Amino acid sequence: MEALLQDLRLAVRQLVKSPAFTAVAVLTLATGIGANTAIFSAVNAVLLRPLPYPHSDRLVEVTSTTPEGMRFGVSYPDLLDLRGLTRDFTGVAAYSTERYNLTGAGDPREVQAAFVTADLFDVLGVQPHIGRPFTTAQDRDPVALLGYGLWATSFGSDPAILGRSIALDGKSYTVIGVMPAGFHFPDDDIQVWTPVGGILAEEPQALSNRGFHALNAVARLAPQATTAQAQGDLDVLAKRLAADAASDTAPRRIIAMGGGPGGPGGGGGPRAGSSPFAALGLSATLLRDAAIGDVRVRLWVLLGAVGLVLLIACANAANLLLARAAARRREMAIRRALGADRGRLIRQLLTESVLLALAAAALGLGISNWGLDALIALWPRALPRSTEVGLDGTVLAFTVLLAVVTGIAFGLAPALRATAPRIEEALRDDGAGSGSGRRRRRLQGTLVVAEVALALVLLVGAGLLVRSFIALNRVNPGFDTQDVLAARIRLTPARYPAAPQQKEFFTNVLASLAARPDVAAAGLTGTLPLSGNMRIVAFDPHAIRPDFPDPVMIALSSVVTPDYFTTLRIPIRRGRGFTAEDRPGAPLAVVVSARFARDLWPDADPIGKQVPLGGPRTGPRLLTVVGVVDDLRSASLDEAATRPALYTSALQEDGQPEMWVVMRSRIGSPLRLAGAIRDAVRLSDPQQPIGDLVSLEQLIGRQTAARRFNTTLLGVFAALAVVLALVGIYGVTSYAVAQRYRELGIRMALGAKPQDVVRLLVNESLVRVAAGVGIGVAIALVATRALSTMLFGVAPQDAGTFAATALLLGAVALLATWLPARRATRVDPMVALRTE
Repeated sequence: MEALLQDLRLAVRQLVKSPAFTAVAVLTLATGIGANTAIFSAVNAVLLRPLPYPHSDRLVEVTSTTPEGMRFGVSYPDLLDLRGLTRDFTGVAAYSTERYNLTGAGDPREVQAAFVTADLFDVLGVQPHIGRPFTTAQDRDPVALLGYGLWATSFGSDPAILGRSIALDGKSYTVIGVMPAGFHFPDDDIQVWTPVGGILAEEPQALSNRGFHALNAVARLAPQATTAQAQGDLDVLAKRLAADAASDTAPRRIIAMGGGPGGPGGGGGPRAGSSPFAALGLSATLLRDAAIGDVRVRLWVLLGAVGLVLLIACANAANLLLARAAARRREMAIRRALGADRGRLIRQLLTESVLLALAAAALGLGISNWGLDALIALWPRALPRSTEVGLDGTVLAFTVLLAVVTGIAFGLAPALRATAPRIEEALRDDGAGSGSGRRRRRLQGTLVVAEVALALVLLVGAGLLVRSFIALNRVNPGFDTQDVLAARIRLTPARYPAAPQQKEFFTNVLASLAARPDVAAAGLTGTLPLSGNMRIVAFDPHAIRPDFPDPVMIALSSVVTPDYFTTLRIPIRRGRGFTAEDRPGAPLAVVVSARFARDLWPDADPIGKQVPLGGPRTGPRLLTVVGVVDDLRSASLDEAATRPALYTSALQEDGQPEMWVVMRSRIGSPLRLAGAIRDAVRLSDPQQPIGDLVSLEQLIGRQTAARRFNTTLLGVFAALAVVLALVGIYGVTSYAVAQRYRELGIRMALGAKPQDVVRLLVNESLVRVAAGVGIGVAIALVATRALSTMLFGVAPQDAGTFAATALLLGAVALLATWLPARRATRVDPMVALRTE
């Protein structure tokens, strides 16, 4: 211990004696360590840390699936069948998401809610902070559990909230408990939980109709069960249900699934439906994997990228230490001549390098904390579980360990070089032409080659993501996003229980907007493209096209007003859009997308053709195609293909309790219309809250948030890598000029011209850069395969990107070489000869 303390004291003195060297080394390492700490804190929170439930690795999500891989919720009869798999599950619960209008707790506002079965909290292993959970006997009672945040902000964390009534959708609910802080199942937006029985009671057929895929199932595996075993039993169950469906002689009408913020089946409650289709399967996925989605690959790629940045920083620090070791080699040789053990000297030098790394880690922690907070604030939707990202004990331990390993990694080679057992040579003049000088330059050159190679890998990756992001932003969503504001309004059921009242409210809102000079056009739609809110219908297409290749056709469905297509400037390719003539009593009209028309009538004009749709509420209906519109990117901009879609006229449909109001601005920025929609809603009903209020350009921003997050981070890391590599090239060339001062002076005295000296140094550097570029290209050809799932519209081995990044790196490397090489032309030959 005394020896260690002595080494620490000596290391501190040595570093303090060289403040410039210490500052440069610490800043260089801090960039690499800080970047690694930031990304690891995200990896730790999202990928490594278990979900905040006891034994969360035993929780699975069970979904229905189509042969194409689409996932959605299960029906209530499916839930009962799942509960029968006692060999696999100790409990199976279900939930669906919805929105409530909360009144009586300040200004009216909309809150996200989850309808849950009474056993959900037992399956998750979570109990309320205060109060109690639901019981099976309360399945249809008007009771509620509040989220901790809602309890704190709206009710002042008052423990007396238990037993009090709150108004949700104009209906009185008794608060029986408050969930603990940090509990946000199934997502961070949920603030209220109510029994699922209440919503099922509104749709009596939901209890027996397998067409209502409106529930999301979560199960806890039995003690000895595995996911694979459970999946096998689910496959058997799905085949049995398929056989039952195949023998069902009832007419197949429609399966409908509401999609919304809560995932499959959420966001709109149960939808009309009927018989199940034989093509549907069942799938079990670990709940953590379902929550993470496709972010796993992206985070591992970013962690690999910052690892490369750290390696480049280590190479730079090693080059600094090699230069410092040359100056201290005589010191080390004298200490060895006086009897010092080589191991003790190596330990002393490694103590200095580790101390540098620890100082850099302290600075890096601050950089990482600030940088990650800024990124998450800019793109809060880019990462799941983003509220859990931060510095904790695991991250701090990782940073300290990384600093120690880094200090040893970049300090070992210089320490071995400084204490090499050649005392006589070290005590002589250690010139550039000596054996040790040549070996040192070779080692420094090797480190530069490694830096260039690693920098090129990062630069290629960033270039691919940038090109992918540009390609994504060039995608035509099928509608004009400029100057359009959208507001989602969900009517309070108690105030608007019937269709005429619902239609009157939205008609009044549209009339108020139409009278404003700053509103160019306004319309209504049941679902808004790219908002995450979709209604999916599935039906048997063989009555229309007998040779349709799939047993089921799945299409997006939306109810719209006549001005919707005009407001969003969606091109009508054939026929017409809706008009005021498409009213109740007139023939039922439908507008279909180009993909829908191609799939069902590939060789015929779809205008005038009929589509059979219907459900328990409406009965079978024949709708006549009156128009064909462009395909829209409804789910995401990067979806492989647009989905078939159909639109029905709001004038001919039952009332809609939830609609999007879309407005095109005449005055530029659509956000300036926020006051207009608020005034229109307040004029119609002062107690009616507005849900989402977003411009379509903001929706596009939400869609691209994850890609922008990845592209920004990898771009920053690539820029850091290039800067560090250029600093390394500059430093090595400058050091070579200083060490070869006499040689260069002699060359000039013997007739070499200044440009010859510059060419000599530049050529030597370019050989190293070319070697680094070659190695980097070879590594990048393999490494970029990991980016394939993150790319859009560009191949992982895109030749143009590889060539451009190689030329860019070569050009800036040339500049970093030329600047110090140019200084060599100022060598005075007479001074150099006198020195010799």
